[in-house]
Amino acid sequence: MSPIPLTYRIIFNYAEPLMATLGAVQAVVAPRDLLRLSLPSVPYTTAMYPLFSQMCGAWLMFAFHDVVTLRIYQHVHIWKHILGAAILSDLGYVASLVQSMGLAWFCSPLRWDGANAFTVVSTLLPLLAKIFFVLGVGLPRSTPKAKVPGKEL
Repeated sequence: MSPIPLTYRIIFNYAEPLMATLGAVQAVVAPRDLLRLSLPSVPYTTAMYPLFSQMCGAWLMFAFHDVVTLRIYQHVHIWKHILGAAILSDLGYVASLVQSMGLAWFCSPLRWDGANAFTVVSTLLPLLAKIFFVLGVGLPRSTPKAKVPGKEL
């Protein structure tokens, strides 16, 4: 039996990697639309395309870790490290949203259009889930340390 609660496994093994993969595909196939959704104040130019390839790579890496690494290692200790790194990435993305929207707009959901709402909510909810996991919310009190062949974590 996994020490990782089912809610976290659903979020991080299914929902978030699906969203990351869809975002990666959109970054390559429709970067103009992705930019309009995430940073509407920034005009698209074709010179930006390499940045979207970078986003694609980063999002696919997160999807891989969520689908593969977190499934192989059902250990809270490893999950906390992987999700801790993802928190750092998410905080950078949230900072870019605040820079684009402005803090007053970002903090005023009643002013958002559908694109703003989707982008902010689909970013903040998984970020909060990661923070809760790293803080131990809903986790068993004691979990065994993960063992890696030839090395103890």
